[in-house]
Amino acid sequence: MLAAAVPIPKGSGGFPRILSLAAERAKTWYFHPQKCPPLQSHPGRQTRSERREACQIVLETILRHLDLASMCLGTPTLANGFIDIDMRTLVHDSGISQRRCERAIALLKQAGFMRVQQPRMRSEEGAYFGCRAIRIVTETLFEWLGLGTMLRRERARASERLRRKAQKANRKLVDFMRRVMASVRPIFKHRQDRKSREQRIALWNATWASHIRVGLDVQAAQRRTNETLGYPPGYRPGLEQ
Repeated sequence: MLAAAVPIPKGSGGFPRILSLAAERAKTWYFHPQKCPPLQSHPGRQTRSERREACQIVLETILRHLDLASMCLGTPTLANGFIDIDMRTLVHDSGISQRRCERAIALLKQAGFMRVQQPRMRSEEGAYFGCRAIRIVTETLFEWLGLGTMLRRERARASERLRRKAQKANRKLVDFMRRVMASVRPIFKHRQDRKSREQRIALWNATWASHIRVGLDVQAAQRRTNETLGYPPGYRPGLEQ
């Protein structure tokens, strides 16, 4: 009960202690839901035990896959950029059905403990389709668990480890945070003389996603991306003439 199929590793060689500690503290919300009003889907009425159980299991799974430097679910890699965790992995590691997993995530979003961003791309035919979702855990979750100070300390350590790793490889930190595009079906026409429109959109989306992962909101990430790539401040892919 209240245990994910794939738990957070502990002890020597395990994950940062804050992740398993957060999962342990959150379990008290199952037995005493009044201690966390944001997770009460209906004010004044206790959330059903089955949903509270699913929420705890999914929360542990989410914490297991949390990258503390960016607060996103996934792994920053030098070879492939930031590899986001998909729903299939969350369902497998939680050990519950996809529908229960989705409902639990919706409850965590409603409580303000998670955000989900859905980048879009455009095919050769002009149709838009969604890329893998970017799932972000907010600091609010750790504040409710009394771990706000510890989180800030652990995030600084995680960012420093990543910075040293990038420095050792003689690369920029943003290289670890670029969105993986290899998993998207090939829609780009490569030209030797200039970048195609689809390539420019892919570059914009990848740059925007990297800013989202370091904590900028949607509008700030848009402005920073346009500054970096030399576009007008209000530019967004698909709105150009």
